[in-house]
Amino acid sequence: MIRVRHLALAVLVGGVVQADEFKPAPDDIPNYFAAVMPCKIERDGRTTIACKGGELERKTLRELSILRNTIYARYGWDGYRKPWLRDYFHAQPWFKANPRFTYKVLSDADRKNAHFIASKEQSLTSTELEGMRDEIFARHGKVWADKQEYRLKNGKTVKACKPPKGVVDEDKDMEADDFSSHDCRFAKQKWYAPNPKFSPAELTTGDKIELGLLSRAMGEFALDNEQREKTESTLERILKPEELRQLSLRDLRLLRNTIYARKGRPFKSQILRDHFEGMDWYKVNTGYSDKVLSANDTRNITLIKSVENEFGGPLTDEDWLTEPATDGA
Repeated sequence: MIRVRHLALAVLVGGVVQADEFKPAPDDIPNYFAAVMPCKIERDGRTTIACKGGELERKTLRELSILRNTIYARYGWDGYRKPWLRDYFHAQPWFKANPRFTYKVLSDADRKNAHFIASKEQSLTSTELEGMRDEIFARHGKVWADKQEYRLKNGKTVKACKPPKGVVDEDKDMEADDFSSHDCRFAKQKWYAPNPKFSPAELTTGDKIELGLLSRAMGEFALDNEQREKTESTLERILKPEELRQLSLRDLRLLRNTIYARKGRPFKSQILRDHFEGMDWYKVNTGYSDKVLSANDTRNITLIKSVENEFGGPLTDEDWLTEPATDGA
């Protein structure tokens, strides 16, 4: 049963939720689906989701987050702790904050669509997430200088995606692997324009938000909209309560369990199993116990739990997939 938290208590007048005045017409809201999206969730080892028309394909984590939260914002939800989400919806001409927001006003289609979108977010593997991260840099022209190196018969070496003329016999059959060479992979894209002078300073605000979301999804730590050097921070350091309070309850649950996952903990939650089994670094330790946690691990877990409790307590699997977690996950 979905929990209605203290920030979203219903105000009833004559038994009817007063919310229509905060509900603009569906056609006035970009990226809002009034009907159930043509999606299907399947399970073959891991949970996957496919939608006719590709509504959820090729979307960034930021776009998926906006898409899911648009469902709640239509009814006036305005409890976003994340500045970028709050700023986005406050800039929408159709948005009107509703202090009487309650989850009860959501339609059946709204709940199903929120479930589809959240399932898509959780279905992405580390390979897919890394590809999304790399594309951000590629669109700014980053050069990785990771092409295959070939030895020529004249004694020189060159880097290329395919064996060049004059290569020694042993290297004739070598060809750069698109998975190992970023430069070769993006060279095939018409939009890619190599920029040897690329600097992280060129990243946009949207890029930084996306990198923060990607970092946490892949098992690292970052806040949204941080500088590049902070989006690669690890969970080895002690986290700060003021950092954690900028995250959603969905973020916090994933972050807390990432600490366990890095030590091989098995999970009963289907959502957590699906997510971590999609990470190439996750290896189940059948003999796991909390004794393998470091002092920093234990400290961070305690901090995360305390912040979760500040905002209503940890989410259940059902909350994860259907609620905005009181702060716009």
